[in-house]
Amino acid sequence: MLRRLERQLTMLRHIPPRQIARRLELTVRRRLARRLAGRLALEPAPALAPQLPQPIFAPRMLLEREGGGWRFWQPWGSMELPLQIDWQLPGDDPETVSWRINLHFMEFLEAVDDRAFVAIVSDWIDKNPLHARDAWRCAWWSYNLAIRVVVWMQQIAARRPRLPDAFVASATASLAQQLRFLERHLETDLRGNHLMRDLKALLWAGSFFTGPEASRWQRKGEALLASELAWQVLDDGCHYERSPSYHCQVLGDLLEIASLCGTGPRLAAPLEAKLLAALDRMAAAALCLTHPDGGVALFNDGGLGMAYRTDELLQAHAEAGRPAPAVDAGAFALPAGGFYGLHAAEEQLIVDCGAIGPDELIGHGHGDISSFEWSVGGRRIIVDQGTFQYNASPERVQVRSTKSHNTLVIDDAEQCDFYGAHRCGRRARPIVLGYEGAADRLVFEGTHDGFDHLPGRPRHIRRFDAMPGRLSITDRIEGAGSHAGKGGLLLHPDCEVSLAGDTATITSGPVVVRLSSSMPLSAEPAEWFPNLYTRRPTTRLRYAFSTADGERSLTLQLVATEPSQAAEGPTSAGPRTM
Repeated sequence: MLRRLERQLTMLRHIPPRQIARRLELTVRRRLARRLAGRLALEPAPALAPQLPQPIFAPRMLLEREGGGWRFWQPWGSMELPLQIDWQLPGDDPETVSWRINLHFMEFLEAVDDRAFVAIVSDWIDKNPLHARDAWRCAWWSYNLAIRVVVWMQQIAARRPRLPDAFVASATASLAQQLRFLERHLETDLRGNHLMRDLKALLWAGSFFTGPEASRWQRKGEALLASELAWQVLDDGCHYERSPSYHCQVLGDLLEIASLCGTGPRLAAPLEAKLLAALDRMAAAALCLTHPDGGVALFNDGGLGMAYRTDELLQAHAEAGRPAPAVDAGAFALPAGGFYGLHAAEEQLIVDCGAIGPDELIGHGHGDISSFEWSVGGRRIIVDQGTFQYNASPERVQVRSTKSHNTLVIDDAEQCDFYGAHRCGRRARPIVLGYEGAADRLVFEGTHDGFDHLPGRPRHIRRFDAMPGRLSITDRIEGAGSHAGKGGLLLHPDCEVSLAGDTATITSGPVVVRLSSSMPLSAEPAEWFPNLYTRRPTTRLRYAFSTADGERSLTLQLVATEPSQAAEGPTSAGPRTM
């Protein structure tokens, strides 16, 4: 009990009081939401704007007819749905809950014909009234609602000449009710990518509708955009949650917001300039965080299918008239986000030596300081484990733990005190000790204070020395007393490994890498989670040493490759998983 209280107090002291107060306020508001139903529907919907804002991304094929029903796709798989969709989708297990949430995002509407679009939206309106018991828990949850209303507005705009007037009137009346609810339940308690979704919905509504109410949504969205751009987009272009996947999600949201300037009310000139500058920085950072296969690194929470691919984002960035990001071959540093690396032909090294997330929004952080990912010959070789699920569970604990990342554990302790699904008490602080970057070399050294709570206050000092085709890692433990260090390297599932004492040969298709170690190596079964609820068996190499052993090293050397046979990249964008 005391341990739990200590954790809670440690976590809460990092959260601004206004956000705690807002959480309490929203908790009460949501439970009283049914009383709002009649009031929010009393006012007629605002009139549609003369020119409706259009979608800027290609439709995602997430729903298709199969037999007498539907086949619904997500990055982790597919499921059958009846022709009349059961919006409640019974079941409390984490995967079913995720299916149900994604149903209510309704991003699958992009793939259906006009007749199905009308039928499905009309059915949702009929089956999901605000006055229904616990409607706020899923159908009317702010995040789910914010995604859904943008999809509806985009699809009505794209299909408008072909839609019945009676349907448009019904859908816009529901949109107005949902937007009024969202306006009262903005996720300012959480901020982060959730609030970006909320404010995008308000701004899209400000361009989709016209009149006093639309103007109010526009003003509110602009005020939030101004504050969140300054807070969430760091100087180096990284999103402050330090997840490459969420970085791409937010970049996509901001690109869509920027597109509104061509059809609806223009943002105030200073705000528009800040938005465009943020987009340019984020586009460049996205390139640094992307592997040769086109998918991003999986540091912290995320998945390869949870956001638009980097090439899709860069295409939208270019179509908006923005300059192509200038990311030259060689070393790069994103010091605010905490990412460092080396980019070469068919090769990408990405080192994570940054904060695990913003203190007030730590829920997507993992114990991965000084971890890294490495692709060579166009293929992923060393990978982050990824994220299996967001619900509190032993697997959730495991994927966030230090031992699951390509870094060092000291005395079997954790860098950070993770608990629950998204909570963290004590958290490690990264310390950059040195960075030297050139066109053909990266030298980086860093540490953190995540083990300072142990006797002797041991520190893991890690040094990367990388050149094209070669990566050397040196580890040492500093501090008083004797300490044991254990490290791991998670191989991509396409890799095969052959061990011989302190050396290993790693093969992935035509790519062959030789690993030399100053420590004995062992192998153990492991799993890679490229998307939620997606398991791929793989191998993790293990090594260990103690303080008395002094400095220990690992060297990965490319010895053979045929770049033209590089592995196929990850699949295109899927749903926006919360």
